[in-house]
Amino acid sequence: MAEKLGICAATQGCFHHVLGLTRAAKAAGKQVEIFLTGEGVHLTQDPRFSELLEAGRVGVCEVSYIASGYQGKAVPGLVDKDFVTQARNAEMVEECERYIIL
Repeated sequence: MAEKLGICAATQGCFHHVLGLTRAAKAAGKQVEIFLTGEGVHLTQDPRFSELLEAGRVGVCEVSYIASGYQGKAVPGLVDKDFVTQARNAEMVEECERYIIL
């Protein structure tokens, strides 16, 4: 089984870092898990967001998403099960060999 890289994005201005790390990890044969929380949920509104979906598994903190005013706003490529709790973040810490917080 491939090693996993976990990326927690909690800041709004980190999209290019998340995408670059995701692409590099995938090119190295790693699986990538991405968790968006806090201001990081704004990354779902970036026009390049679909590129993240192609490179890794993305979970979005539902509480942060709602608190940011996006309640009811669909994100192309995400389904209801992709909106998760902080428990998913804790699972990622346990499952991933490497974990980065941005």
